[in-house]
Amino acid sequence: MDNQELEQARIAVENILNALGVARVVYVDDANNEGAVSLEDTIAAALSLDPELLVVEFPELGVSIPDDQDVLTNKVRKAWDQLDASMQEKRGRALVVAASRLDGNETDDIAYVSRLGELVPPEKLTSLSPAEWENGKKLLLDESRLQRTLFLFDQDLGTAGDSEGGIRIIASLLSRSDTTDLICGLLTHTVTPDTQPQQWVHLSNKYGISRDRFVVIPKLHLDKTPILFAQTLKFAALSPAFTDLKQRTKAIITQAAEVAAKRVDDVSIYDLDHIVFQASAHEGLWEPDMLFRLHAMFHRLESRRLAHEGGILEEIAARLRAVSKITTDCAELPPPPSAWALQREELYESGDHINQHYLPLELGDIFERVGADSTKKYILLAQPCDLAVRSKGEREPKLHRVPLAEVAWAEKAPKYAEEMPYFDESPKKAFYVKLKMVHYVRISILDLCVLSGDGIAQITLNQNAPLGIRPAWKARHDILQRYVRQLEKKADLLNVQTNDPPAVKEMKKKITQGVGPVLFSDDPFTGKLADSNGDRKVIYNCKRVGRISRARAIGLLMSYTSTLGRPAYDLDFGRSTR
Repeated sequence: MDNQELEQARIAVENILNALGVARVVYVDDANNEGAVSLEDTIAAALSLDPELLVVEFPELGVSIPDDQDVLTNKVRKAWDQLDASMQEKRGRALVVAASRLDGNETDDIAYVSRLGELVPPEKLTSLSPAEWENGKKLLLDESRLQRTLFLFDQDLGTAGDSEGGIRIIASLLSRSDTTDLICGLLTHTVTPDTQPQQWVHLSNKYGISRDRFVVIPKLHLDKTPILFAQTLKFAALSPAFTDLKQRTKAIITQAAEVAAKRVDDVSIYDLDHIVFQASAHEGLWEPDMLFRLHAMFHRLESRRLAHEGGILEEIAARLRAVSKITTDCAELPPPPSAWALQREELYESGDHINQHYLPLELGDIFERVGADSTKKYILLAQPCDLAVRSKGEREPKLHRVPLAEVAWAEKAPKYAEEMPYFDESPKKAFYVKLKMVHYVRISILDLCVLSGDGIAQITLNQNAPLGIRPAWKARHDILQRYVRQLEKKADLLNVQTNDPPAVKEMKKKITQGVGPVLFSDDPFTGKLADSNGDRKVIYNCKRVGRISRARAIGLLMSYTSTLGRPAYDLDFGRSTR
């Protein structure tokens, strides 16, 4: 870390404290008992450092650093004598800290206390030992109501048998009824930048403290990447207003839901019949979905009205914005894993949900070829209106085959491909829809995924449609039953019978070796006729495993049609073939 990085972090910390209106930072650490660094400690540190670093940390020595240790010792003594007490403390700590880093000591509290003193303006920083905190905490808490204070506690306060003294103090403070606006932070060696999010959750649950009311700061941030300390401090600054924003937003959501429910209640029987039943029946839709659609519309409109009413949310957002815009960018800090998971949850619907509730086939449905040999994935790219099953169980116009594009992982984007963002649970792999690797599959196979309840493309012959399935898909189930029974009859005709002449038996065996699979299969899926508990069923190695959001699915459909409609020019014979 160079001086420029330290200065960037110092400016960010100062700006955050000013934006918060923090007049004081109280830091409680048992290392604050250490007292001033002695001359002898300073000399010992100076002798261990490279001349280039020594000049930076102790500029009063001049640019010429002698190699002889006795000469250097005398030079340090003379320079020390010319400094006042505060500068002696500053230079001494700087050399001790630099020497501890050189030794690879990552738990040197003196180093961290010193670094904190460099990041927080000295006129705002009050460093206390645990004993000094106990003696003065009542006064400090009283004063914090008049001059806003940020309280930082070391996790291990040196108390025998208690390595979590800091978080216990924070839990005690935040449980009080008179500390609702208190800002607290925990500095600790036991949490690394990588484990910070998980440990924050762990400590919150263990001590019953809302994560919005304190932050966990790895001490490594102070030394190795102080800009990350500034960013974590920003989290502490944002937490109170963020809590207020969430509470007010939840209140608006609740109030808007009540208004939306009331408006649904007010829908007349005439509108109910036309919108919810007649229109739904014609389009093959589930009637309650129309009610949810009306409720969502009413809720959205009322939420927006309430959100802008009185300007309260805007005032809170302005306070948050003032802190959030302070630059604490650092390439070493990726977005938290929870952000990836939340975005993935917004973009993809789980297969369990859509299959258990027999949700209709839709643009963006994702399928997998299951079995020991493959787990290849595909996405459905067909126009939504074409996929809709109408009230009689048919599509209008009738649809026999639909395009399934392959979805595959690749290190870099293939040609004629679109990325499937957040497709994998980890951000380490990127998946793409290959728009030229498309299979035109019988839609009846995919329809079976809807009817099975578990997403597997299968159907038991002569069995009724599942209970609770939508009327249009009940009719579709009956149509598929008739279709599959026709396939069954064709397959049975090819079965070898006992009274068949030898020549016929041989011919049937030859035919079924090639034709048998074709009766039920359709690239890329393979099907078969099987017996199960006395029933006959057709089953395919195809499973519906999820669905991408409608907006993203439409985007993929547009990319697919653009790929099909790209211009085909004559060969450019003036271009090099190398």
